[in-house]
Amino acid sequence: MKNTNQKKLIYQYGLLTGAIAVAFEIMRFSMGIHYENDGITTLVSILILFGGILAGSLAVKKDNSGLISLNQTLKSGVGIALIYTFVILIWTAILVNVLEPTFWDTAAELAYEVAKEQDPEAMGNVAFEDFKPFVTWLQWGVYPITIAFSLFFGFILSLVIGIVIKKSE
Repeated sequence: MKNTNQKKLIYQYGLLTGAIAVAFEIMRFSMGIHYENDGITTLVSILILFGGILAGSLAVKKDNSGLISLNQTLKSGVGIALIYTFVILIWTAILVNVLEPTFWDTAAELAYEVAKEQDPEAMGNVAFEDFKPFVTWLQWGVYPITIAFSLFFGFILSLVIGIVIKKSE
């Protein structure tokens, strides 16, 4: 198989998967639930990534006459996850800098309220201004954390997909 076809498919499916994820995030933003970080949102995000990696890997397999190695699947999956992540990070940058410039302040206030509810004894004497430095690192920390988690899940998902769909020559 030509390497350029695999690269082309990685870009195609990475952008498609990222676009689907951004559409999901735009839906959450328009509904006003973009601050909620629940299990359903995480599950849907992982399923979107899984679907993109599966579709991309099957496209590579089809382009290679029905043959795909585990190495090709891993390369495709991690590549798709990387492109997907960059698309998501662009959306995040637009969200927090253009659409909702007060995003991080609101997120810090919500985290403070949740912390007070979960452990009122420990948070009893802590003011919001004292709590805020503990969450402000997220303004920049979210980007490398997102990259690391997406690549990790991309690797794991493509490994599982590769084991299932691989056919060696």
